[in-house]
Amino acid sequence: MTLEEAFQRVCARRGQVGFDALTEPEKVLVTLWALEAEVNNGGFDQFFFNSSGDCAYFAPRALQILGATEMSEIAARANAVFGPDGPPREWNARQEALFALSDSAQTLLEALDVAFFAYPEDLAQLVARYVRANYLPS
Repeated sequence: MTLEEAFQRVCARRGQVGFDALTEPEKVLVTLWALEAEVNNGGFDQFFFNSSGDCAYFAPRALQILGATEMSEIAARANAVFGPDGPPREWNARQEALFALSDSAQTLLEALDVAFFAYPEDLAQLVARYVRANYLPS
């Protein structure tokens, strides 16, 4: 199974059963797929704004599982702009919270975008290793 096939399979399963019913390896892949696609396209603001942000709470954990500790910290700091509980999991509530963020919180998100874009760890290599370990037959 290729990396692309693994992502497609897991995303389809999420559509069928919902995020909470996924296994941890499936949650890791779905979250990383959403995180990278959205942040690279429009920053953390876009990640939180879109439905992909439903799994934002899990992003630091997913990155930690991969071994991307610096990127995990970036995602945790982005989540923390919403307060100690992080961004709401429900889309409408998260959008309302996003629109209510202060200018300083928005500025912090922009700085975290830059930190994420720097890719302090080789996320592609870590994801490929994770897929080989969790999705390919031994």
